[in-house]
Amino acid sequence: MEYRSLGRTGLRISAIGFGCGTSAGMMIAGDASLREAAIGRALERGITLFDTAPVYGAGVSETHLGQALRALGATPVIASKVALEAEDFDDIAGGVVRSVEGSLERLGVDHLPIVHMHNRVGEERRAASGYGSGALLTVDDVLGPNGVVEGFARLKQRGLVRFTGCTAFGGAIPCVDALIASGHFDSIILSTSVLNQTAWIDGPAANPKLAYGGVGARAAAAGMGIFALRVLEAGALATGFDRHPLASEPGAPAYATYVEQARQLRFLADPGDATLVPAAIRFALSNPAISTVLVGISDVTHVDAAADAEARGPLDAEQLARIEALRAANFATTSPA
Repeated sequence: MEYRSLGRTGLRISAIGFGCGTSAGMMIAGDASLREAAIGRALERGITLFDTAPVYGAGVSETHLGQALRALGATPVIASKVALEAEDFDDIAGGVVRSVEGSLERLGVDHLPIVHMHNRVGEERRAASGYGSGALLTVDDVLGPNGVVEGFARLKQRGLVRFTGCTAFGGAIPCVDALIASGHFDSIILSTSVLNQTAWIDGPAANPKLAYGGVGARAAAAGMGIFALRVLEAGALATGFDRHPLASEPGAPAYATYVEQARQLRFLADPGDATLVPAAIRFALSNPAISTVLVGISDVTHVDAAADAEARGPLDAEQLARIEALRAANFATTSPA
């Protein structure tokens, strides 16, 4: 397993991160023996970063992760999150502190190496962000008096949190840029894949709401660590090559477009590859600015699949050049309205 620096922090984490989110399901609905087996196998394969959040199963993911790690006697790097709600508007810093205190209790640990603000940022407050977890916050809610940054500072002073980050997966990109420019955040969570590279290269996306305007490149230039998610595009790159083009998942109108685009990437599959999962992971890891690629784990076999892909190394220059030619042509498809 390769280990990469988390931006300017000096902390080194595994290039593959074990995703404990809702979509993978295992850390919320799987039985204890399966969770322990998968986490144990991840540790054997050198995975040291486990990413969770209070909103994953209303705290269940954190509780189950803590139980499994104690059973295994393991102390890896745990990253969790804060997702404030509208009821926290009157005391944002206090809400941050209360959230992390709850995470520590559920996980059964005395500190967290990394905590990300899960809330998106926009021009005005809203009770819901419209995309993602928690309320929509303003830049002032984050950087201003009694804001998120102040809450994180209180936690750091108590030794409960070491490094803190923000999220660029949704929200208004100019507002995210303000957080990056502030210098208060050590890392950032963002969405990136071979089919949506807009976090690095400004251009069209199959879903215009998920165009990120090069925010990842600016975060990396500022010395921030990068947590990459959705490298499989919600499964579009994990299906068999003959997936029906009308296949979709609820709430994802671009999914069928991604499936169709993925068919043009078959050249990335090595003999024996039934899907583009290895290529998708290797593409993300070809970007040295990415600190870790978060992979949702539903089964022990998913651990080995992700670790085996990482072991094959980044894609080669010819493969990357062919991908760039397809990207420049928008994968020869028309984005949906």
